Amino acid sequence: MIQRIEKRPHKLAYDLFKRVDNGDFEYIYRGVFTQTLTRKILGLAESNLQKFVDKSSLQNRIYFIMVEGLQNVTRHQDEVFDQTNDNSGIFAIQKLEDKYLITTGNLIVNSKVDSLKEKLDEVNSLDRDELKKLHKDILSTGELSDKGGAGLGLIEMARRSGNKLLFDFEYVDLYWSYFYLQTEIPSRSENDFEIKNASLTDTMRDIKYLNSLLSKRDILLSFNGNFNQNNILSLLSIIKGQMSLNKAAKKVYYIMVEMLQNISKHGKNLGSPEEGASGIFFLGQNEEEFILTAGNYIENHDVEGFRNRLDAVNELDAGDLNEYFNKILLDQNVIDPKKTGLGFIDMRLKCNGKLEFDFRRINDEYSFYTIQSTVKI
Repeated sequence: MIQRIEKRPHKLAYDLFKRVDNGDFEYIYRGVFTQTLTRKILGLAESNLQKFVDKSSLQNRIYFIMVEGLQNVTRHQDEVFDQTNDNSGIFAIQKLEDKYLITTGNLIVNSKVDSLKEKLDEVNSLDRDELKKLHKDILSTGELSDKGGAGLGLIEMARRSGNKLLFDFEYVDLYWSYFYLQTEIPSRSENDFEIKNASLTDTMRDIKYLNSLLSKRDILLSFNGNFNQNNILSLLSIIKGQMSLNKAAKKVYYIMVEMLQNISKHGKNLGSPEEGASGIFFLGQNEEEFILTAGNYIENHDVEGFRNRLDAVNELDAGDLNEYFNKILLDQNVIDPKKTGLGFIDMRLKCNGKLEFDFRRINDEYSFYTIQSTVKI
């Protein structure tokens, strides 16, 4: 899975998008985690589980591991709060063929690395029956003995996944390390579970590389998958909950609405057309601006129309944009407002500078369309 992703603005969207096969999905959030945000993240992930997972028992196991992973990030985040300039954590859920991967990452004080590693090694040293017995002993005694020092959460993650817990510590500086924890949940019957050995797999290396890339590009949120109305509403809710209600945040929100709706209306799913629009959206933020990027497949015969409308909108200055926008709204003779570029005009009015865009021809039928805009903070 690991591939060196192109870092130019328009290339990044397609390279992130093609990481996920048709029918799979990937959702990644980076940043500070709050209880409210955690609930919204779980809501978005749960809506996708209901779509992709037809067994309630599997849904429950995946959901439990998501909850436990997010709680771990929040707990560690509280410990490092105000002690470092960047206490961002990461949460990722991926559907890859016949398995689901839950990955979390967060800063941890170096003095706690050895202790946490011992606990994880302890859990991974036990087989399924031993984990079950240890869990039962802890519940019956009501306390964590030396043998049960690993904690109920880690024990249950191993039990419910049927796999060893995969983890890694990446040295940051003399005080901090970044702790990654990954759980693999196979989409097979619970009765078929067999605890597997853990090793640093390509999927873990991939997430570590991706986290580094997203950090360098100041990307907070990335959603790669199906853009149905439930997913769109959840993404909007997450962003709205993260931003103060200032002028810049409102512009970001309105542009995001337009981008997500465009994917929903125009995006194509090459592998499974019946699954609806597939695409990618990611939001970045640096000291000066927010950067919004969206990408999806469109049919080749639509490329020229999109390009002409975007070029026309980018040629207008602020005064002309307002005049043209009002003219379209008032002109009763406009048969199809979609063909006027009204959405593009609205985005231009709210963003700083021109709309950047790109069309990458994929085959004789489809191209990958990327659009990007910025909003000054």
